[in-house]
Amino acid sequence: MSALMRVVCAVALASSGAAASASANAVVVVAEGADFEIESLRTVRSIAATELRARGVPVIEDERLEGVHPLGPETMTLIEGLGTERVFVFRLGRLQDKVLMSLEEIESPSQAPVHVARLTASSLDEADTVVPRLVRAVLEREDVEEGQRIATMTDQETQPFKKKAGEGLFILGVGVAPLGGSIGWSYEARSWRLGVLFQGAENDPAFFGVEGAWIPLDGNISPYVGAALGVVTAANDGDGTALGTKLEVGAEFFRLHGARLFVGGSAVIPFENLAFTDTASIGLFVRVGF
Repeated sequence: MSALMRVVCAVALASSGAAASASANAVVVVAEGADFEIESLRTVRSIAATELRARGVPVIEDERLEGVHPLGPETMTLIEGLGTERVFVFRLGRLQDKVLMSLEEIESPSQAPVHVARLTASSLDEADTVVPRLVRAVLEREDVEEGQRIATMTDQETQPFKKKAGEGLFILGVGVAPLGGSIGWSYEARSWRLGVLFQGAENDPAFFGVEGAWIPLDGNISPYVGAALGVVTAANDGDGTALGTKLEVGAEFFRLHGARLFVGGSAVIPFENLAFTDTASIGLFVRVGF
């Protein structure tokens, strides 16, 4: 066989092996149930299986897997008999009023853990929020905190900074270039912010008006774009005011906490000509909201 043919055969074998691995059957086993009812365990297991399928992992369903199956020789023999190549083990525990949930992928038959993810919930009602995050963390081999989003945080994670649909923020800022300051108030929801702001800077026009911003990401850090409408005062102690706008781009930090940090740049644009005032005045700023 020529060298070229050997290479082609090797690639074909590797590709078929990768395809088999990608389509490998998996199984979800509840190893610890914390005395929850069988219906609740069935629901939690179903959520995990559905999320795995949604992420491209086919899951075998078998009536013999109903209920709790501690990882002993009998359970491992059952799993091996199903012809599975990936084993996901779900565990539930109780800690006073809290529910401990964990999901791990193990090697069969050694039971050596491949990756483990854990979260604490206030009740089993949070399973539809917690289980998808556990599945993501195990499949992506990442920390479960990587899956934090405003809509997916548990009650435990939001303490003591429990999130609301929206919250008011008092804004204080410093103009970096040129030197200046800003003060205002904003109401921030999941994907938008609305408020009033006054800003002024050395040798630059002052602006006061109503501003809004779109915040596309709901993680701990998100970029944003904003626009405002208000009154522009002439720069360099010049006389005159005019209606104008302020366009802004920046990044917002610590969205999952009670305080905020804003870093960005803005352009103040008067709708009329003002003495000693540019058509567009650009500035950089740092602000905090609390």
